[in-house]
Amino acid sequence: MKSNWLFNCKTDLFLLGLPVWLCWIVFFLLPDSLNYIDVPLWVWVVFILGIDVSHVWSTIFRTYLDREEFSRHKLTLCLTPVIVLGTSFGVALLSFHWFWRILAYLAVFHFIKQQCGFMILYKIKSGDFTNQQVLSDKRVIYLSMLYPLAYWHLVPSRNFNWFIKNDFIFLHQWFQHSQLMLMLSITNILYWLIILAWIGQEIWIKRKARISISTGKIIWVLTTTANWYLGIIFFNSDLIFSVSNIVAHGVPYLVLITWYVIKKKDLLRQVSLRYWIWSRWILWIVGGSLLLAFFEEYGWDLFLNGERQSFFSYFLPYPFELLTNPIGQALAMAMLSLPQITHYIIDGVIWKNNKKNPYLKSILGIGGKQ
Repeated sequence: MKSNWLFNCKTDLFLLGLPVWLCWIVFFLLPDSLNYIDVPLWVWVVFILGIDVSHVWSTIFRTYLDREEFSRHKLTLCLTPVIVLGTSFGVALLSFHWFWRILAYLAVFHFIKQQCGFMILYKIKSGDFTNQQVLSDKRVIYLSMLYPLAYWHLVPSRNFNWFIKNDFIFLHQWFQHSQLMLMLSITNILYWLIILAWIGQEIWIKRKARISISTGKIIWVLTTTANWYLGIIFFNSDLIFSVSNIVAHGVPYLVLITWYVIKKKDLLRQVSLRYWIWSRWILWIVGGSLLLAFFEEYGWDLFLNGERQSFFSYFLPYPFELLTNPIGQALAMAMLSLPQITHYIIDGVIWKNNKKNPYLKSILGIGGKQ
């Protein structure tokens, strides 16, 4: 494939935007009796195991399973798991609750940085840089996510959590309920007015300069804004929050990893791979990530949770009881969360446009010869 179609508007509509938009169409069409049920087992398998946990494991195809990439980031890739394992075990041993609380905020930071990172790629791709903005792109996309999170911290009546109950630090006790709700009803309106003002600013600046509007950037920011607002504020459903958050985060990352791995092979061979080879690599990355995710979740259920035995027992045995020793539990938590936390850390390294990532410009089409 000679053309670089990633971060092309038509491609994004299909691969990056359409999955989460379809989710929202379904949510708005479904009756409340279905939107507000507990997360069914099949939803957990398809979305949490199949997308959320799988996208974490897909990172290894960009790092540990690529000899050249591993060599370039060897120190980070070797030290990070060791430091994470020791630190996680220590925190879990001291307090299970604080282990999950810290992990929740790490996950939030990771989710926010990914959305911001994709937006910056759109800007670079389109050469969309101007000093005329009153509302900067970066501040607006941060606002699109941080305001719903602030709302979540202030309103204790959300029917969902990030990982476990009360993993966030709630602040509602600082306010009188009536005053708090009045303030939030006003800030909800201001939130959307700022987003609309940013869109108007984009159109005005581009028309004044007689240059094309960065459609991909606007779509990405609007999709992010709608997803975080609807998932956290508008609806109050564990099912809706879980599915929409996972799809909006996991699907683009899986696409990005798969695109990088395959396009790098194109570059090194200086010839486009045939479609059947593309298909084989897609199956290898997606299938391999799914298999590893399956065994990770089996480990969580086997040693700590025991909630999905009806699913996993079809494939694997449950030869012993759940761990009850605090040291054993802390060690299991540290080991099983290792892929996730390592993913959070190395993800901030492998996507930086520097000398250690020399293929990024060409593969993502953000500079150099394409």
